[in-house]
Amino acid sequence: MPVKKQATSICRNIFIDNTIKHDIIKYNIIKEWGWTMKKILLTIVIAMTMISLTACGNAVDNTKKAVETYNEAVKTYNEQAGEYITASQATVDANEELNSAMTAAQEVINKGEEPFDEETLATLKAAISTASEKQIADPELLPVYEEVTVDENASKEDLKAMKEKAESDTKAIQEVAVPDEIPEVPNYSENITAINEAKKAYEDSIQGLKQITAPTDDFVMDRLKNIETIAEMAPVTEDHDPNGQLNKQGGYIGCIYFRDTQVDRSKLYIEKDNVIDIGTDGGGAIEVYTTKEEATSRSDYLGTFDSTGFASGSHYVYGTLVIRTSNYLNGTQQKELTQKILDELIKVK
Repeated sequence: MPVKKQATSICRNIFIDNTIKHDIIKYNIIKEWGWTMKKILLTIVIAMTMISLTACGNAVDNTKKAVETYNEAVKTYNEQAGEYITASQATVDANEELNSAMTAAQEVINKGEEPFDEETLATLKAAISTASEKQIADPELLPVYEEVTVDENASKEDLKAMKEKAESDTKAIQEVAVPDEIPEVPNYSENITAINEAKKAYEDSIQGLKQITAPTDDFVMDRLKNIETIAEMAPVTEDHDPNGQLNKQGGYIGCIYFRDTQVDRSKLYIEKDNVIDIGTDGGGAIEVYTTKEEATSRSDYLGTFDSTGFASGSHYVYGTLVIRTSNYLNGTQQKELTQKILDELIKVK
C-alpha cells in the first residue's frame, strides 16, 4: 500500500477511535449527572415531606393545646352555670307548653261558634286567665358549651379553623356572667289540665248544639233508642201526620213520636193503636224545626194550653227542637225524661 494511503487510513482510525472515546465520556458524564439530579430531587422531596409533616405535627399540637384550654374552661363553666342552665331551660320549656295550651284554646274561642251551654265558654276563658296570671317570665338563657376532641387526621385548614374557634369560645366563656339566683321551675300541670278539660267541654258543647240544630229523623231515633223507658218510635210522613205540619211554612221538618213505658196505657183513649196516632199522650214527641225561632213559636203556642183541659204535656225548646212529654206523666217524670232525651241528643260520640 502506498505510504500516503496508509497514513490517511491511520488518521481516519485515530479520529474514529477518539470520537468513540469522546461519546463514551460524554455518556458517562450525562449518566452521572442524571443520577446526581435524581438524588437532588429525591432529597428535595424528602425535605419537603419532612417540613410538611413537621408543619402538620405543629398544627395538631397547637390545636390540641387550644382545645385543652377550651375544655378546661367548659368544665369550669358547666360546674358554675350547669344548674342555672338546666333550670332556666326547663322554665322556658314549661312556658312553651303552657303557651301552646292557651293558644289552642284561644283559637277555638276566636272561631266564635255558639255552644249549647254558655257556661262552658266562661269556664274556658277563666282557665286561660288563671293560667296567664300564674305564668312567670322566661329567664335569661346562657349559652351552652360542650367539650370537644381533636381529629389528628383532619386537614391543616380544618385544624386551623378548630383552633381559632376553640380560642374564640374560650374567650367568650370567660366573659359570660352567670346569675347568682337559680330560677324555680314552675309547675303548670294543673293549669294545662284545666284548660284542656275546659276546651274539650266547650268544643263538645258546640258540637252538641249542632246535633240539636235541624237534625235528621234517623239521628233523633238512633239516640232515643238509648233511653230504656222508650219502647217504640216512628217518624211522621206527609201522608201520616196528625198535625199536618210536616214541611209546611213555619211547620216542623221532622217529628218523631215515641211510646214510654212509664205511661199507664189503661188511662189512654186509643182509637188507632200505633205510636203516631196515639200521639204525645203515649210518651212524647220530638219536633224538629229549621230555626230556633220556629221552635220557640211552637212551644209558645203549646204553652197557651198549659194548665187547661187541653194541655198536651211538657214542651221545652233546645236548639231547633221541641221536646214534648206526655201529660200522663207526673211533673218529675216529665223533667227526668226530657233531660235524658236531651243528654242523649247532645252527647258527643
